[in-house]
Amino acid sequence: MAIRRFTPHPLVLRRLTVVRVVDITPRMRRVTLGGAQVGGFERDGLRHPPFASPMFDDHVKLLFSTDGPVEAVLPKQLAHGIEWPIAAAREGRDYTPRRVGDGEIDLDFVVHSGPVEAGPAEAWAGAAKPGDVLWTVGPKSSTVLPDDIDRLILIGDETALPAIGRCFEERPVSAPVHAIITVADESARQELALRPEDRITWVVAEPGDARALARAVAESGAMDSATHPYVWAAAESQALLPLRRALTREHGIPRSHLDITGYWHARVPARDPSDPKAAPSEKQVAGAAAPADSPVAWFAVRAALQLHLFEALEPRPLPASSLATRIGLKRAELDPLVAVLADRAYLVVEGQRLRISGRGMQLLSDDHAREAFDGFEASQILALQNLPEALRDGGTAWERTNGASVIAQAATDAELHDELLERAEGLAYLMPALLAARPWGEKAAVAVRGPGAAVVGDALRKGGEGSACRVVEQGADTEVHAHALAHLTDAEARAYLSGEIPVASMLLIESTRADALDPRTSEHELLRLATTGAPTRSAERLIELAAECGWTAAGTTELGWGVSCLAFTAGPGASSARIPRGS
Repeated sequence: MAIRRFTPHPLVLRRLTVVRVVDITPRMRRVTLGGAQVGGFERDGLRHPPFASPMFDDHVKLLFSTDGPVEAVLPKQLAHGIEWPIAAAREGRDYTPRRVGDGEIDLDFVVHSGPVEAGPAEAWAGAAKPGDVLWTVGPKSSTVLPDDIDRLILIGDETALPAIGRCFEERPVSAPVHAIITVADESARQELALRPEDRITWVVAEPGDARALARAVAESGAMDSATHPYVWAAAESQALLPLRRALTREHGIPRSHLDITGYWHARVPARDPSDPKAAPSEKQVAGAAAPADSPVAWFAVRAALQLHLFEALEPRPLPASSLATRIGLKRAELDPLVAVLADRAYLVVEGQRLRISGRGMQLLSDDHAREAFDGFEASQILALQNLPEALRDGGTAWERTNGASVIAQAATDAELHDELLERAEGLAYLMPALLAARPWGEKAAVAVRGPGAAVVGDALRKGGEGSACRVVEQGADTEVHAHALAHLTDAEARAYLSGEIPVASMLLIESTRADALDPRTSEHELLRLATTGAPTRSAERLIELAAECGWTAAGTTELGWGVSCLAFTAGPGASSARIPRGS
């Protein structure tokens, strides 16, 4: 399956200052940032490159603190990346640079909320004045567009205007551009740099109105006669769900030519609980009710997915009796399931008919959302039922549940195997740090193994002479093992490290700290315990395991985001199979 390509960038923490503030429309404020750290600079003995944002939809993360000075919640700058320590008061918001040049960066902020409703970025922009300081990180990466685009279609609301406006000006492709933009008021419209062959459709609609957005796209004719269109869309996350389904199902747009991003989430307005007439809307219910706030709710959603209940309702609402027939259940069996799904806002009851909600639609559109109920993470959750016995008597909860370890099961389960490979794809963002560090030395022949082999190998090959190595299958000086131990038990890790690794130098790329940016860090650490018998292994623990197998630690490079590259040499107790001839 073709997927979108991107180029990762070195992550740099920058201290920028406000140069000027201009309201370009009554609903959009432009804050121009400058300062020495827009260019190349040195801080704490580390040299960093100038700010670069080569693509129209790049984004930088703006950092704020909800309690105390922002300096207390900043990430740690590494030589080649960023490390995010836990900071409860840290708030981050992603924004697209509207313009980069002349030592300045323009950021555009939609300013439509009152002072109580405004988020941290909007509140900051509303009060910004020359001399104010803003800390940023990124961009993390830039999209690489396909070569065969014959029409670029841009879809968005007001929050997408900075990216859309920049696209018209910078022209990443020569193909005609058709933009469909929804705005809350005519005053939000902007003059954009159109060419004669371009088209733009403005639609006035409430922010987050999914039907207005989908209708505007359908009526625009943007998809007509385009052989290889590339569709880029950004708006409120729920509003994009019907659009995503239409583009993939009805128009057959492949993933390689589709980029849809939820830029914001609709806030849930307060409701007077004493007013019986103030019934909550679907959005209110979806925002207020946790999707799986009890084991019963979680199993209900899982059952609905496995019964294909949501797919049955996707084309149109159905009476409960028709839905039961469609998915092969008796009405009496369906009703209790529907009741729980409606309580958690996955379904909406409209008289005698049932309709899939935005939350339910998200499970059909978002593989990551679905995985929590019907994927690798769901299997980890199911394994928790055997955690007490595993902790008390040994082994892992996964093995007790599935009859084999994760890695043993993946050897015969193609779907699980592919999921483990997909989980290693995030290493791509850390490749600039790895290439800069060059832990393999100069002019080395490097072989790459493990679930992350495709990502790391591709980065080394593209790095060319800059990587100071060549990628080989045989005759390597060094082997890089990327996420090779991530899903192994300690016993399996020992067997792996004691096996035939026919080199005298080995690099392990592994997560050595939990992800501090993950709001569910503690839950994911417990799932890891159930899966492998241990939480995330620290660098010290990996060094211990390797030493037990005859490897001597030779150094550690922090790549960022809790991931380390650990270097080892074969020690005197190493197996002869591991040492290449002539060593």
